[in-house]
Amino acid sequence: MQLAHAGRKASTQRPWEGHGPVAVAKGGWTVVAPSAVPFDTGWHVPHALDEAGIRAVIADFRAAAQRALDAGFQLIELHGAHGYLLHQFLSPLSNRRADAYGGSFDNRTRLLREVVVAVREVWPEHLRCGCAFPPPIGRRAVGPRRKAWLWHAW
Repeated sequence: MQLAHAGRKASTQRPWEGHGPVAVAKGGWTVVAPSAVPFDTGWHVPHALDEAGIRAVIADFRAAAQRALDAGFQLIELHGAHGYLLHQFLSPLSNRRADAYGGSFDNRTRLLREVVVAVREVWPEHLRCGCAFPPPIGRRAVGPRRKAWLWHAW
């Protein structure tokens, strides 16, 4: 079971309808992200998550893992790629925060680490928990390659 949060890429049209942002008048909603940086030109400016919003995201991932376990899944993957919320926090291109969740590599990985801890509170050790990451994991995309060990630690 893949667990994901689309972040600033949410509220999107179906691909055959243009794959752009959905207008509020047509049912679109306010999207969230680490910073108020839109996904692309013409897309909604996301609401930058505050501390309470970050705590809610972590709790939601934990609850989703519990529901996956209750439904009988034996493997979960946290979706940290393709510009989704966890990827948005990892990338200095979308994460322009000046707090504990932005700036340095360690700060930009904080949300992911906190999500993993919360998920592991309910997900049994004998069951797999993985994470999808964007290629390439380089200085521009996420951080120094020497930190790549982080991706395999859970």
